[in-house]
Amino acid sequence: MPPIFKCLICRKDIERSTKTFWKKKGHLLCSTCLDEIEKKSSTKRD
Repeated sequence: MPPIFKCLICRKDIERSTKTFWKKKGHLLCSTCLDEIEKKSSTKRD
């Protein structure tokens, strides 16, 4: 079972691999927060 980390924005518990943690330098986000960021960035481009 992968370790549990906290999302940087909403503080939800998320499961990510340790490899992903080190790759992202500890900056992990849950899928909901990632979707929100992508949505905001796509609307700024339009």
